[in-house]
Amino acid sequence: MNTDQPPAQDGDGGCPPPPETDPNCNPRLIDEVACEASGVAAQAVYNATYQDLLATAKGDYDAARKDYRAKRHDASLVVQDLRHQIKHLVERIKCLIEQKRVWRCIDDAFCEIVEELECCEPTPGCCVGECDYPVDDACTLTMDELQKRITEYQAMADAAKNCFTELIAEPAALTARVAAAKAAIDGLNASLGADPATTDLKRVYAQALVVFRDIERIWGGFDETHDYVDCLCRALTCWTKGCAAVSVLTGALAVADCKEKAHEAHCEDLKTNTVDEILARYDKLCGHKQCDDSDGGDNGHGDDDGGDHDDGDCKHEGHEGHEGHGDHDHCHECCHHHERHHRHHGHKCGCDDESDDSSGDSADEGAPS
Repeated sequence: MNTDQPPAQDGDGGCPPPPETDPNCNPRLIDEVACEASGVAAQAVYNATYQDLLATAKGDYDAARKDYRAKRHDASLVVQDLRHQIKHLVERIKCLIEQKRVWRCIDDAFCEIVEELECCEPTPGCCVGECDYPVDDACTLTMDELQKRITEYQAMADAAKNCFTELIAEPAALTARVAAAKAAIDGLNASLGADPATTDLKRVYAQALVVFRDIERIWGGFDETHDYVDCLCRALTCWTKGCAAVSVLTGALAVADCKEKAHEAHCEDLKTNTVDEILARYDKLCGHKQCDDSDGGDNGHGDDDGGDHDDGDCKHEGHEGHEGHGDHDHCHECCHHHERHHRHHGHKCGCDDESDDSSGDSADEGAPS
């Protein structure tokens, strides 16, 4: 097992990055730029789905908070009067019912039904809570994790949007509830004014209790005007933040998907054109002019004729002068670079450092001055 092999890097299929001898030459950088561009494009597509909606929502927010203030101000005195009327009607009906146990039993039944209704109806008040959409770790997430978080955040954003839509309709809904309460009280008064012989007081009393509850809930859970406005603002903010977070994650997902496809394409190219890739890497690693074996023939064999001397992969003039020795050192530098580059693959360079150094020293010692 080769313990010198560097650890695999995340984000590239678990494979180590290719060795780069020249930091200014990295064709695979094109994939990085293209993938970043695909992330930006994916974000732009997603942004287009909500930007117009949010722009409209901002105008709706300004209009709704003003409208609600006006509607609530107009309804305040009316609601106060309705509360007074329903309390009076409830007590009046009790007096008309001859047996006290009857209206007490109706009270008990009403309380039980209200408890069940509370399980069926949404809780009054603000329909959105605190929201948080962290995305700082988006680049470290896997594609599955990104997709899961996108789904989660989108659901939260949609819930905030639905809450905002419901709140936008609250001024009109408040006016409708007030009008319905007034009509219900008018109906109770009409029933009590009808022929007693044909009037079912138990039914009228149950109706009065329902109207009493409706009037108590007429503000929709917003005790003050600012409670409604704060909720409206929170819903819009949570919706906006959710969309922005999903946009970032959508871009990150597109980048991750692009990089995975680029890695797959690179692997397929390596498998299909293995020989060409080996030769291209050879040119990159050992393409130095002094070390190119093309001087001695491009067949990979050394030329023993004449003064040329075959020293592994490297060739230099057989003269024993300092000029030849300089070329020898350059060849060693090339081979040393080649050796360092391939050591973790178990490859061995063609040059033998010790034998080359010793032979070079011997040549220098015996050289004429």
